[in-house]
Amino acid sequence: MDWYYAQGGQQVGPVAEADFANLVKAGTIHGDTLVWHPGMPEWRPQREVAGASAPASFAGGTAAAFDLRPMGIGDILDRTFRLYRSHFMPLFLVMLVVQAVTFVFILALQITMFSNVSSFQHQPEAMAAAFLSSFALSIPIIFIVFVLNQIGIGTLTTAVSAAFLQQEVSMRRAFQAVRSKLGRLLGAAFLNSLIVMLGLMLCIIPGIYFSLWYLLVGEVVVLENLGPLAALRRSKELMKVKTDRGFAEHNYTKAGIILVITFALAAVVGGIVGVPFGIVNAMSGSRHTPSPFDTLQLLQQVLTMTVQAAVAPVGRIAMILFYYDIRIRKEGFDLEVLASALGASAANT
Repeated sequence: MDWYYAQGGQQVGPVAEADFANLVKAGTIHGDTLVWHPGMPEWRPQREVAGASAPASFAGGTAAAFDLRPMGIGDILDRTFRLYRSHFMPLFLVMLVVQAVTFVFILALQITMFSNVSSFQHQPEAMAAAFLSSFALSIPIIFIVFVLNQIGIGTLTTAVSAAFLQQEVSMRRAFQAVRSKLGRLLGAAFLNSLIVMLGLMLCIIPGIYFSLWYLLVGEVVVLENLGPLAALRRSKELMKVKTDRGFAEHNYTKAGIILVITFALAAVVGGIVGVPFGIVNAMSGSRHTPSPFDTLQLLQQVLTMTVQAAVAPVGRIAMILFYYDIRIRKEGFDLEVLASALGASAANT
């Protein structure tokens, strides 16, 4: 069944039922939002329409049914690790699949380039042609890796949002929800990367500001169902407001601290994996260029890929909780969800 809803005085839709439910969970559609589907005699507020109510686990209609409250940096990190621990396997497997497929494509490119260099190292003209061929091959591989990463980000965002709102975490449903938004997600990510890259090329400082402005673009596309340009504007709007007190009153500062902590964690864990292999290579005295066929090299890459898949969700979860924290502080998202839950409960009694 397709749904339509009113936003900013305009009709939006048709929206598939699964996407409509995600919009309700994200708070884009709240209790006062006018909604309609074929068969209804007129548009009605969402809370009054059977089948368009708030998520089922909120049907009890009490604030105790969920934990939506402003969070400091410590609270965000604490809830990040608790949420990841509770849903470790599905979140880890999503990133592992993305990392594994990416690894296969990159390994194929490495093998191709290594073979070309080995075959034509004494033929400069042939080597130049081989490099051009390898470069041409790298373009579709880079695109595939880009798409895979956005699919992983979108799926994680949907699943983590469900977990945060105390819904059933289904990776299959999360992936299905992302499929309809993949074009917008890719477009927003591409524009974001292009703007940040141009900012870094012009001067490093603008690039850093742009990266912070558009830090929440992925979350906005997935959870608010916006297009690329609207998502960029929305992310900038959320990041520019002051939502806390003291040192972390600016969202830039708060996000920066969270990013530094999560990046440091990834670096430490990655270093733990890399150091033993570095010691083995140093003891062996090997000075030749590593071959992609080398057993030790392959083992290191596989372990690094697995560790990255295990650590990557931490940063994503933290950013999703950071997004919800801004909406709770700035827009009363917690009150919207509670009002929807109470409205649904009253309609059912």
